[in-house]
Amino acid sequence: MEVATWILFVLGCLGATDIALYHSFSHGIRSHPDARGELVVHSLRGPTYAALFLVIPNLKLQGFYFWCLVALFAFDVLISIVDFALERESRRLLGGLPSGEYVLHIIIAMLFGGLVTAVCLEAGAWRNEPTRIIYAPAAVPDVLRLVMAVMALLVLISGIQDAMAARKLYAVQLRGDHSKK
Repeated sequence: MEVATWILFVLGCLGATDIALYHSFSHGIRSHPDARGELVVHSLRGPTYAALFLVIPNLKLQGFYFWCLVALFAFDVLISIVDFALERESRRLLGGLPSGEYVLHIIIAMLFGGLVTAVCLEAGAWRNEPTRIIYAPAAVPDVLRLVMAVMALLVLISGIQDAMAARKLYAVQLRGDHSKK
């Protein structure tokens, strides 16, 4: 899955840019109470992309496992839809979603479509194979596969940080609600 691996690598770089520039530095959404729901959604993306960064460049998912990969793609689409729906309101008090982030999301969504297409073209025949997982590294440089393993760890950590921030912000809200009574 060479093409899919390269597309996923670019997606990972753009996703990291989104997190660093817009989620962390410009808006600091992990400390913004209105971003609680958005953070919960982002926390789901961490393990989703960690799995993709490890599976796509390294494994052949056949039979039922191929359909699990398709389900993971569908789950990510759902995450994106909910995220887009929440972002406008969660960023309202921060001046709204920056134009650059909006454009970045469009590019990421288009590349994600390219990723799904590449997987279906490169691995679509796996759906008819006996159900099994085979270690079959993509014909890409070993260093790329290593970088993607590091990306998997980093996006998982980012997802955990988002979950912890959301939990903390919900706890602060609950304490505030109880003090009003």
